[in-house]
Amino acid sequence: MFSGDADADLRQLADDPTFPHHDAARHAVRFRASGDVAELIAVHDDPHPCGMTEVVFAMAGSKRPWLNWVPMPSEAISNVANEIGGRRARGEQLKVTRLGLSSAEPASAMTACRRIAGPVDIGIAEFPPPDIRAPVRPGRYAVWRYDGTEPLPAGPAPSAAAVRLLQDVADEPWQSPLSGYVKADPLGELPLDDLLGLLAHLPGPPDTARWQHLAKSTPTYWYRLMQPWVCLGILHHAKDEPWPTSTRRQVLVDLAFGVEDWVADAALFALVTAAYREPDLREEVRQLVRARLDAAVAANRLVTIEESLAQLMIVTPGCRADDRALATAVLARAAQDDDDEEPAPPPRKRRWWQRGS
Repeated sequence: MFSGDADADLRQLADDPTFPHHDAARHAVRFRASGDVAELIAVHDDPHPCGMTEVVFAMAGSKRPWLNWVPMPSEAISNVANEIGGRRARGEQLKVTRLGLSSAEPASAMTACRRIAGPVDIGIAEFPPPDIRAPVRPGRYAVWRYDGTEPLPAGPAPSAAAVRLLQDVADEPWQSPLSGYVKADPLGELPLDDLLGLLAHLPGPPDTARWQHLAKSTPTYWYRLMQPWVCLGILHHAKDEPWPTSTRRQVLVDLAFGVEDWVADAALFALVTAAYREPDLREEVRQLVRARLDAAVAANRLVTIEESLAQLMIVTPGCRADDRALATAVLARAAQDDDDEEPAPPPRKRRWWQRGS
């Protein structure tokens, strides 16, 4: 029925007077062209929702960050882990015992590196302010604690059954946040300790052809992808509790404003998914995403999740003109940094690593 070209397929549906949801398709076409999330919300809020409107929604978000895939890890330690893991997966006997970073990077990235490279000693030259180890806001729930410079899980390891369930649910990116929410439902049956344990202990990927292939190029991506899946599972936890006082809300908000980490934007993604599904939550969630993006922008140093937070802001229901302007400025600056042939002059942009045996 569809060609696989989302733009062409949506234009065809929008121009087809016999297609019962051609208005939704027109909104989807406009979203693809403008990026205005109000157009995407119009698709979701179609007056006659059905399985086909969900298909149109998924096509609208095809190949867009957070709507269809999780941004790739961008940390220096992640790049090193990808090189080490990729070379080993291709058969090279590579031994690495020591790495160095000019400044601290997220705990999840550090832990993912060790999952791939083994028990590597990682030296960190400095923890520039604001200290990455300190939560943005105090909260009850956390997945990381620090022993000096070392990030450690704040709770117990997940059960073997929880790991198997995660590997089954999270094998692929979601077609859309809506379908991802549905697929993550079984994770919501896990105890909360299991869900929090999955976020920090970072179990390995499923033994499938997809992840065997990615092991040769970007083995860190599994760890980046699995955490939003777990947070979608948290969104299903104790669903009978009223949202304002629910455990699921408190956990996700605490993680979003915890230590600077992949878990933060993963938790916000789950909240954004809730906002798509529940219009009454949209303003609260918009404020939360904006507040976390503001905190990243205000930091006078490199924040590796800043770009992904900006990408998430742009697709947050209710995103205002000022929210979009800030997010667009962040993304433009990141693109400029990527295009610069010379190293960026501010010290906060410099990172290095080394290896030894």
